[in-house]
Amino acid sequence: MPVAEQRPDAAWRVAGATFLLLFALLLCLYLDTAASMAQIWWRSETFAHGLIVPPIFLWLVWRKRGALAAHVPRPSALGLVGLTLSFAAWTVADMAGVQVVRQLAFVAAIPSLVVAVLGWRIAWVIAYPLAFLFLGVPMGENLMLPLMNYTADFTVASLQLLGFPVYREGTFFELPSGSWSVIEACSGLRYLIASLTVGALYAYLSYRSIWRRAAFIVASVAVPVVANGFRALMIVLLAHYSDMKLATGVDHIIYGWVFFGIIMLLLFWVGSFWQESEAPDAPPAAGAGSLRTLSLPRLLVTALLASGLFGLPLMYARHLAQQPLPEPPAMALPATLEGGWQRDGRVTLTDWRPTFQNPDRQSTLQYRRGDEVVVVHLAWYGRQRQDAELINSRNFMIEQEHEVWSNVGEQVVDMAQHPVRETRLRSSALRLLIHDWFVVGRVPTVSTVRAKLLFARSQLLEGEDSGYAVVLWTPQQGEDPAARARLQAFANGLDAPLRQAMQP
Repeated sequence: MPVAEQRPDAAWRVAGATFLLLFALLLCLYLDTAASMAQIWWRSETFAHGLIVPPIFLWLVWRKRGALAAHVPRPSALGLVGLTLSFAAWTVADMAGVQVVRQLAFVAAIPSLVVAVLGWRIAWVIAYPLAFLFLGVPMGENLMLPLMNYTADFTVASLQLLGFPVYREGTFFELPSGSWSVIEACSGLRYLIASLTVGALYAYLSYRSIWRRAAFIVASVAVPVVANGFRALMIVLLAHYSDMKLATGVDHIIYGWVFFGIIMLLLFWVGSFWQESEAPDAPPAAGAGSLRTLSLPRLLVTALLASGLFGLPLMYARHLAQQPLPEPPAMALPATLEGGWQRDGRVTLTDWRPTFQNPDRQSTLQYRRGDEVVVVHLAWYGRQRQDAELINSRNFMIEQEHEVWSNVGEQVVDMAQHPVRETRLRSSALRLLIHDWFVVGRVPTVSTVRAKLLFARSQLLEGEDSGYAVVLWTPQQGEDPAARARLQAFANGLDAPLRQAMQP
């Protein structure tokens, strides 16, 4: 039965109401996923920009109301395909415990729902605003360490080029006037995300050519990364020449944001030279309603199919959540390991421990061989779930700006059995060399992405997703390579007993 045979606004009322009802249903069913984004926006300075993404999206859509009125909604099966793929991705991400992919899949379901209910022509009119929604997903934390290393590399190289004597250890460096470190707040990730968000909005409002928009967005990514290196250099030089009286406290954060603001204004000023006037929206064609009609039965079928797709992933996730934990492993390592390692009764090397959120079982043991000491820490998770998962951003060796310990370097090192992540910590009294890796099933890995994929595969094929972390640490004097050889020798003797100890 056709609707709006004479006026397209009647079709919009019916299709628009259907879309809003389906979106409300989507939001209610996946409220946990949506709320997880909102919570990060609220508590994180890095991702606080997400709070303005939804209102900006609504405003951008409102600006296109004239162009939207020129089209009559027509449900499309392509949108149902998009919903299917989005919820398939959500399901896999839920099994693997990858929150950011769950959030991306939830956001991807929104443009898919637009296509399904309103049609691909209408989705095309607001394609850029729909793409803008993805900027609200809190992602990019994996860029933190590369950006910190880049900032340290740039600052130290620039200081050396200017003739300053610099001693560097990881992201820490010292000048005759004082000591500095590049921490998370200095990485420039906040500047990068803020610049990308504002740059994407500016590009949409200022250009019509897709190439100019793409070029400006690329510039919005590249400029803050380069500028952050100059910002860090400026802070160090300002403190050095003021005898460490300026830019050493909270004022260096203020200087940084002022510098970033100036850089962004320069970027917009340069971009304004290629600004293009916006093309006016075409008015609705006379008689458009009689030529293009909305099929009510098709809309109803689309709504029913979309509602069914909403529920299937949640039903499967509930089924997985009801599965009991597997039998925990004994985690009983022998008193003697190959190579002459003997277990100590107490762990006396240091009170430092790696941080793991809510493991189902964990153990810390210390071994000695003469004067050599190695400590092993195991953290086992029987099932991956929210706030109790092996791969989690809140599982770390050391938090930033710790009162006692500092992270002075991280890298992946190829050892005899498999690669390990190597971390160096220092305090005023002790230095530690740390090797750690994950084990999913029987597969060791240092890659968080690979571990997540292994968890998803294990859940699909075997119906379980247990895994554990292995952390070894030993004292190190400076850059002494003997510490790495010590951990390697210990790992060789630990390999077979560990596999046996971690069996249920």
